[in-house]
Amino acid sequence: MAPVTQSVENTDLLNTEYSEKNAIGALYDELSKGIRSLKKGDVYTMEEAWEEIDQI
Repeated sequence: MAPVTQSVENTDLLNTEYSEKNAIGALYDELSKGIRSLKKGDVYTMEEAWEEIDQI
């Protein structure tokens, strides 16, 4: 089961504006890491996967 979602409390982070291009670029970078990991045969538990997702 997924851990409880945490709220963002850093006001500096909340006040930062990102463009759609930046957001898509960040998502693409993370997906690319995942695809490379799959190709290498890395295996993660569900808990490890959720920890990685929470860090994004």
